[in-house]
Amino acid sequence: MSGVITVVGPVFAAVAIGFGLARADVFDAATGRALVRFMFHLAIPAMLLRSLAGASLPATLPWRFIAAFYLPSLLLYGLAAVLARRRLGWAPGELGVAGMAGAYANIVLLGYPLVIGAFGDAGAVPLFILLAAQSPLLFPLTTWLCERGTPAGGPAGGPAGALRVLVANPVVLSLVLGIALNLGGAVLPRPLDDLLRLLGSAGPGCALIALGIGLAQCRLGGAPGDVALLVALKNLAHPLAVWALGHGLGVRADWLAVAVVLAAMPSGVNAFVFASHYRVRETTVAQTIVVSTLVSAVVASLLLARFMTPPS
Repeated sequence: MSGVITVVGPVFAAVAIGFGLARADVFDAATGRALVRFMFHLAIPAMLLRSLAGASLPATLPWRFIAAFYLPSLLLYGLAAVLARRRLGWAPGELGVAGMAGAYANIVLLGYPLVIGAFGDAGAVPLFILLAAQSPLLFPLTTWLCERGTPAGGPAGGPAGALRVLVANPVVLSLVLGIALNLGGAVLPRPLDDLLRLLGSAGPGCALIALGIGLAQCRLGGAPGDVALLVALKNLAHPLAVWALGHGLGVRADWLAVAVVLAAMPSGVNAFVFASHYRVRETTVAQTIVVSTLVSAVVASLLLARFMTPPS
């Protein structure tokens, strides 16, 4: 258990520091946005490019691994939308946001530093595979649902607009370039490798501080029943479903451990981005992210205690 605390403790302590400094008015929302811009445009692309360029990639695409994570993700996305509509009375234009809050994992801001801290380089490739697929799968779907339910249409330009955003995303571009360099057998020059390592090493800390600042901007209140349902889907049902399907599909144990830990991550901040973008259920989604982050600290600790314990 001490090993788990060694991994989890610094991660959530960094989030708490960002939260505390934001509440003390040392950092404000603009600071958080600047950190996120640095992270998305420089730190994480540098880390992804360097890691993927030198990684040992699987000879074939691991479809069973991808299915073990994203079939439950899509199922829970749909379930969250259906329950939000039929049980909670959400409007049609709000259902995409419900799906995001119930199924979109915070892989970048929290899952990435946690998995790398727990599993090291061995967790990098499965982490990047899941990271590469999440936004391309769920962003267009969420945009379509939000646009479909908004009579005047949203400002994102529909699914085509979502696709344009994805294609221009620095994280997506770095994933594609890193894989291309790897498959082409290219070796990064030492100065470039050192530069990418320097920039990439700033990513985890910036991500966690930015997450804490973002959580400090959220104001609680609203619909506790809605929040409880979405948190249960994201923090409990998601990792359980990934674990069960992964075992059924015969996914290798070390990769399955990464997938289950990532599934236990809290609702991603992009759920709030969509809620704010379309001006729907902003308070409920913000509260879901806060509660989900707190719950994930416990769930992730228990999972890491299980996966980091050597078999007897």
